[in-house]
Amino acid sequence: MRPKTMKNVILISILIFISCVLCGIGMPLAFAGSAMPVKVAYAKKTYTAKSIFSIGKVISNGRQVFVAPFTGRLIESFSFPKFVTAGTVIARVVNPGLYAKIISAKSKVKYAKIKFKREKLLFHYGVAAKKEVEAAALSLSDAYYALRSLESISSEGLIVSRSKGTVRYIAANGAIVAAGSPVAVLNGKGLPWVKTYVTPSQSFELYKNMAVKIKKGRTRETGKIISIGGNAFHNGLVPVYVGLQKNFILFPGEWVKLRFKESYASVFSLPERAIFIHKGGTAVFTVVNKKAQAVGVKVVRQKNGIAYVKGRIKPEEPVIIYPVTRLKSGVPVEIKH
Repeated sequence: MRPKTMKNVILISILIFISCVLCGIGMPLAFAGSAMPVKVAYAKKTYTAKSIFSIGKVISNGRQVFVAPFTGRLIESFSFPKFVTAGTVIARVVNPGLYAKIISAKSKVKYAKIKFKREKLLFHYGVAAKKEVEAAALSLSDAYYALRSLESISSEGLIVSRSKGTVRYIAANGAIVAAGSPVAVLNGKGLPWVKTYVTPSQSFELYKNMAVKIKKGRTRETGKIISIGGNAFHNGLVPVYVGLQKNFILFPGEWVKLRFKESYASVFSLPERAIFIHKGGTAVFTVVNKKAQAVGVKVVRQKNGIAYVKGRIKPEEPVIIYPVTRLKSGVPVEIKH
């Protein structure tokens, strides 16, 4: 490269460097005191809920569920809930045609007795053989055995309470019930409850007497929190106990779905892009006296690009959504629509 050309290249480089320096100093001076254009969204007051879901099990102390021992008709039940003592017959399940079979068996026993007495008398007078007397005795024994078998089936249909309490029927009097199906419930020492577990962070969102939605298939129940555990000994989870209403239809041992629902009265809906990380938490920029001001908020819920937050925000207050990352508190801004 020739010396003259080399000098020209060096001169051009120096000129470019000086221009960059002058632009770097001149641009801030040119825009000093001017406001940064921003886009805003206006905070809208609304109502939303933060829900916590869990699985629980129905537990009871002194509660008994009666089931049908076999398929039959339920009779002799009370028409309304009633207090009973231990050993009380609450209802009876009758096998179809069982009464007719018992009556027929009793008739056979009566006939077998008459025949046995007649054969015994004829044997006494030497008219009948001993073999015929023994056959009549065997027929009488078989008739007694058949009657006792039917009566034992009838006694198995008795539903008896093992402790005192209040009985509530699930099946109506005269209804046909299948074997193993529940027919009545005895509330003994107390109403049942639901036990579930939540994470420690979720437990801080719960409180005593908080409403709980309970679901089991098509069954819907409501309850209230009666106690929240103070430790996380169960695999790092905190136990929560939910009380049921009096007219519940859930049975001990059943697994149910729980929904803890808490409504927030002062919640504002904003676009998610308005939220940024600030001092270990979340915040948004509001416009106060034509300047950006960071305000700490708590995100309650996010859905479809909308964030529901709690914080010191006023209704219809402008919240900056762009540019958020290049702002600081106190920077002059100008709202562009």
